[in-house]
Amino acid sequence: MKKSLLAIALMSVFSYANAADVDNTWYIGAGAGQSNFEGVDVTGDYLGDDSDLAWNAILGYQLNKYFAVEAGWQDLGTLDDNHMRTDNGQNIEVDGFTLGLVGTLPLNEKWFLTGEAGAYQYHIAHQMTADQYVSDTDTAAYFGAGVGYNITDSLAISAKYRRFAGIDENAWNTANMDAQTVGIQMTYRFGVTPTQTAAVLPAVIKETKPAPRPEPVYETKVEKSSIAVLFGFDSSELSSTAQAKLDEVVRLSKKNDSDAIMLIGQADNQGDASYNQKLSEARVQHVEDYLTSHGVEVQQLDHQASGEQDAHANSTQERALERRVIITLTSESQVIAS
Repeated sequence: MKKSLLAIALMSVFSYANAADVDNTWYIGAGAGQSNFEGVDVTGDYLGDDSDLAWNAILGYQLNKYFAVEAGWQDLGTLDDNHMRTDNGQNIEVDGFTLGLVGTLPLNEKWFLTGEAGAYQYHIAHQMTADQYVSDTDTAAYFGAGVGYNITDSLAISAKYRRFAGIDENAWNTANMDAQTVGIQMTYRFGVTPTQTAAVLPAVIKETKPAPRPEPVYETKVEKSSIAVLFGFDSSELSSTAQAKLDEVVRLSKKNDSDAIMLIGQADNQGDASYNQKLSEARVQHVEDYLTSHGVEVQQLDHQASGEQDAHANSTQERALERRVIITLTSESQVIAS
């Protein structure tokens, strides 16, 4: 029996998890959408509220689970009068640098909300007539909000809204306006790769043979051994590695009639607690269904789902080890009392 348990331990030493530590990492991104110029007040005629194509590029650093610092380039496009009743060619172009703080609120393992605020150092160029041009550089405040989805641990997509207040040409005071953008943004996080991790098992207690006694006294010895079956990101499906472990548990269960198995399903601490509870229930149910359908023979088979209550990891790499079902096999044997 002990040799077989040791074989399970050797088979379970290495397993692969798609782990990613997003804390203290760099990321880049780009987005595109529509800009809307509002409250437009300019010197001359025919320029009013209008919209154009906007785009941005960002470089960010994740300070911790909830906050990041982000710098970027924001092009708000051109406010022009080409579609209006004039031929003087008046237009205004706005672009510049952004620097701000971004907050993230995870909803579950995939969906999240964002909020941001910062400063926009913009350059405004006002072509008033064919031979009259003025420009200015100044700073305006901006804020924004969005909802995002983690496609993978490295790649995410977000729907973003930003508003820029007080974009003015102050050198000659020829233009005053506000602007807002609505669009889609993609981000890619560096340093996120599949990492080889280890499933740690307790040592198997070695039985020592007592010295011969004229009238030996026997006692019941209880041994427990545990293995962990790991699951993927937001998944309750059994991998081929997990199925191989469960097949070995089924084989061992046929060697001792007094064995008992306890299954404990767990989830990491990301997202809604009730969602994680249901996810841990689905994981432990899949493990129990696999064991029973493949002929496990034990005196008792119990299970429970603990959700995220035992999850305390701070990094994605550690959280990957909490997406699991722990299988504890309890065996009883008669040994000579010492």
